[in-house]
Amino acid sequence: MIWRGLLVVWALWPQAGYAASSDFDYYLLALSVAPAFCEDNPGRTRRFAQCRQLNEAAFKAMPLTLHGLWPNRLDRRHPAFCAGETRGGFCRLPAISLPADTRVRLGRVMPATADCLDRYQWAKHGSCSGLREADYFAASATLTERVNRALGAEIARHMGREVSLDTLRAALARNDPALKEAVTFDCQMPATPDPAKRRPMLREVRVGFARNPATGAPGAPLDYRRIGHRSYNSGCPGGRAYVDSPLD
Repeated sequence: MIWRGLLVVWALWPQAGYAASSDFDYYLLALSVAPAFCEDNPGRTRRFAQCRQLNEAAFKAMPLTLHGLWPNRLDRRHPAFCAGETRGGFCRLPAISLPADTRVRLGRVMPATADCLDRYQWAKHGSCSGLREADYFAASATLTERVNRALGAEIARHMGREVSLDTLRAALARNDPALKEAVTFDCQMPATPDPAKRRPMLREVRVGFARNPATGAPGAPLDYRRIGHRSYNSGCPGGRAYVDSPLD
């Protein structure tokens, strides 16, 4: 009976490379504007490799970096840690096993893999997607690349100055119209002690995607209103955002 019980537990436990199944309604892709993230707390420049390595060339090459791809619910009771919560630092979590080409792509779109963010994002969010690790991160990279093609150049062009959200939305309409109504812009005031930096900065760009009912993978872009947002503007005064520069 003991062995039979152990076999049942083994059969129910998520196997390597697979996520636990979880009910959710859509995916939310969260993309960071790295200089604003690093500026929020000067200590991050010392602690995080992603901030120490940030420079103008890196920012222009990938203005929007992958924070995470999150299975979300419309009732906002979002699933998390579906394979069991693991506490401790990010780099204490199990390493992610990926094909070489996916690993290279992920390193480009998520510089914070140097700080083991990929491990944490898998444990907290990817484990709820029902996808294999490789499929989850390949989809994450593909979507990040897509949004950068549509919006990255416009953000990089305004590095060190303000840009109107209307200008950013016009870039979306021009380069990838399906994304225009799926994108929201999040501005935050950084916690830096430097008074010159105390201005609302574009911190994240977030994009909703439908869940493909056949595969469970991300599908078509979703209008932000369909996932409960009233506006594409989250915290950007007057519809304008400052794009921080890694040179400042």
